[in-house]
Amino acid sequence: MATEPDANEQDDPIVAEVRAARQQLLKQYGGIEGYLRHVREVHAQRLEREREEAERREAVELGKSV
Repeated sequence: MATEPDANEQDDPIVAEVRAARQQLLKQYGGIEGYLRHVREVHAQRLEREREEAERREAVELGKSV
């Protein structure tokens, strides 16, 4: 659902920078599917780190050595 940019968007350096960044990410990850796969992997890694940190905090609170 592409639309024609209006005159303000065409000259806006921030819009141009965002579009360039989007193109770079799509190229880097081989398209939208590759980028979404990367985002899911990063998210899963973050959840795992948070889970491990919560376990460490709980162990410390219970007086256990980790």
